[in-house]
Amino acid sequence: MKQTGSARFRQRKISVKQALQVLEHSDIPDLEEEQQREIQQVETGVEKGEEEEHHLQAAINASLAAAAGAKVQQIYIPTPDASKLFEGYSKYYTKKFTEPTTYIRFSSTVEDTSGCPYCLDENDFEFLEKINSTKRPASQKCTEDIFEQIMYQFEAAIAERQPFLSTDVSQILSFEELESAFSEFNLPLYINFAKMIYPHWKERRIQRHGKPIMYTLKFEEGDKDDSDPYICFRRREFRQVRKTRRSDARSSERLRRLKAEMDAARSLTELVVKREILRKDGLQLEWDTFKQRNMVKELKRKLGIKGDDEDLVSKKKKTNGVESQIPAVRLAIPKAPEIDLITLEDIYQKREKAIDAAIEEKLLRRREADIGWEDYTEFVTGWLGIVEDYNTY
Repeated sequence: MKQTGSARFRQRKISVKQALQVLEHSDIPDLEEEQQREIQQVETGVEKGEEEEHHLQAAINASLAAAAGAKVQQIYIPTPDASKLFEGYSKYYTKKFTEPTTYIRFSSTVEDTSGCPYCLDENDFEFLEKINSTKRPASQKCTEDIFEQIMYQFEAAIAERQPFLSTDVSQILSFEELESAFSEFNLPLYINFAKMIYPHWKERRIQRHGKPIMYTLKFEEGDKDDSDPYICFRRREFRQVRKTRRSDARSSERLRRLKAEMDAARSLTELVVKREILRKDGLQLEWDTFKQRNMVKELKRKLGIKGDDEDLVSKKKKTNGVESQIPAVRLAIPKAPEIDLITLEDIYQKREKAIDAAIEEKLLRRREADIGWEDYTEFVTGWLGIVEDYNTY
């Protein structure tokens, strides 16, 4: 085993041609300690790049100390608080739903229709109550929509003019420099509210070290960074298909074959249409001819003309004075030979006669072989019959 500067090593196959290092007994504990350093003591359940997060490491160390018997304060990983209830939830989210008659068709984006993207939080709500606590008419009070719109205008203006504000918070723009962002509203009431809200917005920006107050999704900017776990959407890398002359020739051959097949199908369809049109015209002509013949027949009956009915029968077409006749196809069928019918009874009689003749021939051969010999089987059979009759008597 070859030792390197790092504790990691790659397992390799043992080769008989390479010398191996011999370890003594005193080297084994050091080797085990070195390997234990690579083993993760606690299963974190997160990705390897996120295991160095300080909250996670503090919680792991506290759990290990508690397991060892030490008294330590229980540490939790901070998570967003979702236990609070929104008071106007039932106002904006109703339980009744009516299914529309048609599908929803929309071409605008979500950002265009969701209104102001800024949302009030607890700090903004407290500041808004302080502003509206003074005695003034209800028409001159700052509503939640106006407050959100003003805060969004501040955020949009500072993101456009000072995109790198987080590096130096002391150089934040004054209200006079940001006042032009409200020119699109053309309402002096917004300007008055913006003057009162500007210190609150600036204070919140300083507290967040120049970062935006609105929470936004983090995207990849420039080079791809796989180590950052807070990137929401990552770009996909599609592998470009390599084009070669062979693939181009194959594709063009398929296209030519497809075009030839489509042309053949179209020509066949056109020929079928022409054939059916000719059939229809032929049937129509036969029907018209039949009507005219019936009219001729009725006229002959009324006028009392007697004669042959050749004009009522369709005649064969003549070509150059010769009747066109279709030659009849004759099939040459060989004539069957005249053979007397044989019944099943005759077959059985012939078979019985053959059997009887074979038996007689065998018996004749047996008699010829038994000449000069005496058959005792008949004598013994006769005496057995006499004894049986005597016992019966």
